[in-house]
Amino acid sequence: MSTKPNIIIVGGGYGGIAVAPKLESALYKTHNIILIERKTHFYHSIGGLRTVVEDGFEYKVLIPYDNLFQHGGKIVHAIVTTIHKNEIIVDTETEWGTNIPFEYLIIATGSSHNKPAKMTVDSKEEGIAEIIAQREAVKNANKILIIGGGPVGIELAGEIASVYQDKKEVTLVHSEDHLLTDQFPKKLPDLLTKQLNELNVKLIFGEKIIFPSSGIGDGLSPLTLETDKGTRIDSDVQFVAFGAKPNTEVIKTLDQSLIEQNTTLVKVKPTLQLEHDDYAHIFALGDITNIKESKLAYRAGLHADVVANNIIALINDKNLIDYKPGSEVIFIPIGKDKGAGLLPIGSIVVGSFITKIFKSKTLMVDKYWNALNATLVA
Repeated sequence: MSTKPNIIIVGGGYGGIAVAPKLESALYKTHNIILIERKTHFYHSIGGLRTVVEDGFEYKVLIPYDNLFQHGGKIVHAIVTTIHKNEIIVDTETEWGTNIPFEYLIIATGSSHNKPAKMTVDSKEEGIAEIIAQREAVKNANKILIIGGGPVGIELAGEIASVYQDKKEVTLVHSEDHLLTDQFPKKLPDLLTKQLNELNVKLIFGEKIIFPSSGIGDGLSPLTLETDKGTRIDSDVQFVAFGAKPNTEVIKTLDQSLIEQNTTLVKVKPTLQLEHDDYAHIFALGDITNIKESKLAYRAGLHADVVANNIIALINDKNLIDYKPGSEVIFIPIGKDKGAGLLPIGSIVVGSFITKIFKSKTLMVDKYWNALNATLVA
C-alpha cells in the first residue's frame, strides 16, 4: 500500500469527475487520489430524459469509471457512512480497510432526484432495467402526466411529445402561473410554452397535485390524481419532475452545524472550504453547497476548478482563490430540434437554433464520454 497521503473525493457526479483528474494530473507523484462512488457507472443525467423515448439511449448515458484516472488514481465503489476530521469510514473493505485517512477531502455527493433525471440504483444492469421499464410504460401509455414545470418537467414533456406527436396525451402541471420561476426573463418561459403548445402538450398552471398518502409507487401504472383546485387527471404513467434534494446527510456525521436547517445545504466559504476553521482541509462542491446560484451540472465543473486550484495552493503554501458565481445560463431542449435558452451575457434569450447546437441534438454525450476517457461504441 502506498505511503503517500490521500486526497479523497466523495461522489462521482459531474463535480467529482471534474476535480479528480485535475488533482491527479498535478499531484500524482506526491498524493494518492481516491474517488469514492457507490455506482458502478457514471450516469450522464443531462441525457437521462431522452432514455424514456429512444431505444438504446441508456447505453449512451451509462459511462464506465474505469479509465477516469491516467496516473494510478483509485476508484472505490462504496458508500461513505461517516466523516471524521482526518478519515472517512466506508461500508466496504478496501486496501486501506474501512477507515480511510485523508490529508484533504472533497465532498461532491450531489443531489437526489426522481428518475429518469437521476438514476436511483447502483449498477449498470439495474439502471438499464429501470430505464427500459419506464420506456416501455411510455410506449404503452395513452395519457402521461408530468408533475412540475421546471427545466426537468419541460424537457421531459418535450422529449415525449416530440417523438409521439399526437399519439399520446401529455399533461404538465405546474404550481406557478407560468413555466420555470420568476428568476428567468419572461421571454424564456413564454417561448418554451409556445413550443410545448405546438406539440399539443396540455399545460395546467397555478395548481398542485395532491399526492395520496401511499404515494404513486413507481409511476408506471394507471392512476387518477386531483389538484388542489379540484382538477381530476387520469393518466397511465406519471413522472414527478421536481423535488431535488441535496445529499448532505453524511456531512452531519462530521458536524451538524455545517448544514443549513432550512435548505439542508452545506455551508461553504468563497474558497469552497467548509465554513468552519477546523476543516480548512475539507471542501465541498456542486449541488450540495449553499452558494446562491442555480444547481446545474456545468457549475459543478466551475467549482471543481476552484477546489483543485485551492488544494494545490494549500500544498504549495500559495494564496487561495474565491469562487465567484456567474450570470444565469441555461438551455432547455424540446426534443432534438427545438428548445430555448438563456445566455450569460446580457440575459439574452435564444431559441431552437442555438439550443440545438449547445444541447438539444446530442445532449453532450460525447463530451462526457471523453471526460471519463471512455470510448462510446455506436
